[in-house]
Amino acid sequence: MTFKAHESQAMNSRKLLSILDVAGILFSVACAATKQARTVDRLGFLKDLYPKMVEGNEDAGESLLIYKNPRVAQIAPNTYKKFMLDPVLIFRGPHSKMEGISQEQAQLMADTFYALIYQEVSKDYEMVDKPGPDTLRAQVAMTHLEESWPMLDVVSTIPAPMNVLAAGSLLKTVATGKPAFKGEAVIEAKVTDSQSGEVLRAGVDRRVGKKRLSAESFNSWADVYESLRYWAENGRYQLCKARHASDCPKPHA
Repeated sequence: MTFKAHESQAMNSRKLLSILDVAGILFSVACAATKQARTVDRLGFLKDLYPKMVEGNEDAGESLLIYKNPRVAQIAPNTYKKFMLDPVLIFRGPHSKMEGISQEQAQLMADTFYALIYQEVSKDYEMVDKPGPDTLRAQVAMTHLEESWPMLDVVSTIPAPMNVLAAGSLLKTVATGKPAFKGEAVIEAKVTDSQSGEVLRAGVDRRVGKKRLSAESFNSWADVYESLRYWAENGRYQLCKARHASDCPKPHA
């Protein structure tokens, strides 16, 4: 590797760490606060793959909707040693739900998600920026972001019969799997062979905030950040299982 390549790699590492430092300060997340939702909308990014998708296995950490190429089972473990991560997209297609999210907010979330994924995947793969042999390629899009309502969130956490909002919140949780006034995020992602473009795995997932009164409840984007962190860790876990490794680190839900 040339001096310029080393220098470029070092700069990228510093940039990623800087993004994560900023995100950590802004979101001030102390511990996990999200869960998988019960349903998810198909918002268009992976529209060609929707007909092939089935419901995922939540216990195995799979997305709500998932496509697994049957040929993957025939690929020898550790065939892929390199990983190419495309910039995370903010998908504002005709069916996307991104109204009310500023460009600056969306960009920060996209940069943060990219940094989180890169940080996890680079623990197991050589990261590259061009397609090549023995190289996986991941393309990820955020199709929906929704911040929580911090003050109402605090009100709705107080048990009934202390307030009328608590009763409504409980009913909404039972009906939809999403606590009232909590943030959520939806992503669509696919992993391909970087040279052939063959899709090896794809998924659509949605996570929502849990009911929990804590310091980070006052941060309207904490739920979204926690969802991104979970997905990054779970991505590494799923790749590890696909390699049939025995020491795959499970994500913190």
